[in-house]
Amino acid sequence: MLRVLCFLPDPDDPPMPNRECACCGSRYPVKRRKMRLFEDDTLEGDVCPECVLAGPAGAAAKVRVRLRSRGETGGDAVDGVDRASWVQRMERRARLLEETPSFSLASRQAAVRETRERR
Repeated sequence: MLRVLCFLPDPDDPPMPNRECACCGSRYPVKRRKMRLFEDDTLEGDVCPECVLAGPAGAAAKVRVRLRSRGETGGDAVDGVDRASWVQRMERRARLLEETPSFSLASRQAAVRETRERR
C-alpha cells in the first residue's frame, strides 16, 4: 500500500522549478506543497497533483501507460537506470498503487490547492 504525504517547501532547500512525477513522468511546478509517494518509510518519488486527484487506480493506469510507452523502446537504459530494473520498479509501483484503496483527504485537498495555484 502506498501513501501520499505533503511537505512544505524547505527554506534551506534551493527551489527546484519542476519535479518529475513518479507515476506519469510529467514535469510539474511545486507552488506550496510537494507531495511524495511512500511505501512504509521508503520514498517512491514525488507525485503530481493530477495523479493524486486520479486516485490510486488512475495513478496506476498512468504508470502502466508510461511503462508501455517508454519500456518498449528496446534494451537501452531508461533515465540512466538499467532498463530491466526500471521495468521491475514501475511494475511494482503500479501493483502497489492498485492495492491502495485511496489517498488521504489531506493529500487530495493539497492537490486541489496546487492545481488552483498553477492557474
